[in-house]
Amino acid sequence: MVMRCPTLAELPPPSKTGWPWTEESKRLPDTARDGNPWPMVSIVTPSYNQAQFVEETIRSVLLQGYPNIEYIIIDGGSTDGTVDIIRRYEDRLAYWISEPDEGQSDAINKGWKNSSGDILAWINSDDTYCPETIRVVAEIFRENDDIVLVSGAGNTIDIFGKTVSFATRSPDINPYTMLKHCGGVPSQPSVFFRKRVLDEVGFLNSELHYVMDWEFWIRIGLYYRPEQLRITNTVLSNYREWPETKTNKRGSIAYQERRHVFDSIFRKFSCDRGLLRIRRSAYSASYRTQASCARGNMETVEAIKCLLRAWCLAPLDYNPIRELLFFLTVMIGRRRRARLKERLLKLLSKVM
Repeated sequence: MVMRCPTLAELPPPSKTGWPWTEESKRLPDTARDGNPWPMVSIVTPSYNQAQFVEETIRSVLLQGYPNIEYIIIDGGSTDGTVDIIRRYEDRLAYWISEPDEGQSDAINKGWKNSSGDILAWINSDDTYCPETIRVVAEIFRENDDIVLVSGAGNTIDIFGKTVSFATRSPDINPYTMLKHCGGVPSQPSVFFRKRVLDEVGFLNSELHYVMDWEFWIRIGLYYRPEQLRITNTVLSNYREWPETKTNKRGSIAYQERRHVFDSIFRKFSCDRGLLRIRRSAYSASYRTQASCARGNMETVEAIKCLLRAWCLAPLDYNPIRELLFFLTVMIGRRRRARLKERLLKLLSKVM
């Protein structure tokens, strides 16, 4: 079911104030300025036991004021009240289901297979869109037939919805940079693409549970020309960072997944000279960032192992003084880190 976004008055009464509770986007006319219809936009939300956030996500989609939207929610069999919240909005949804699945990637793919839009995206059940996000994206696609993907900036919010980091720009979708530095990804809920991408590049890898978006953007970046991937610095979404996010809870597993992606990409594109040049640096960066994650979790032995692997793979990629400082902060307790760092920085400033 494709529909026009409802008004604020047509939704269940709000439980909070501000966007998207007591504020809504400006409603667009049924057709664009040239008289043609707006492109159909299909949004999928994968959900599992996110009752504390999911209603805010739903309202941020439904209150876009867009005249041609299809909203799909795929719930993995939540038991925390999420389903009751979804039912409150089901008359505004094109499709929804609550049943066990094989994880987030599987849920998103299931939603896309049930979609009929020209433009696709997904937004997780703890993130939100900004007002008029869909309008901004739709206008870019309408005015640029060759564009297959639009990536915008995204703020970071905390568990209470307070903005803790304001985005200044959106990173380029450069597969070589994302691989070499084991990161550099766009803000996932701020990315929209044409449905043809799924036919030409494929769906999300359902075997990945932590880095499926990163791997998906890399595949897209390797397939299309850079000029087909439009970057806008307009803030389109709010990504929620909180202790229970998957990456924070299972950081080491996420980095293992990244290396599985490396194995696949470097094997499949073995003749790509650009990839060959960054191969060792990519594996090294994955261990270096895993070491930082382990240090934050007070896993000293794991952090040291990862550091040693990183140095052995690409010793020239790192500043030895900075790495020595990092190594020392791994070895000592959290309480002494700040003091030692301050002393070392003072010493380095005198030497430099």
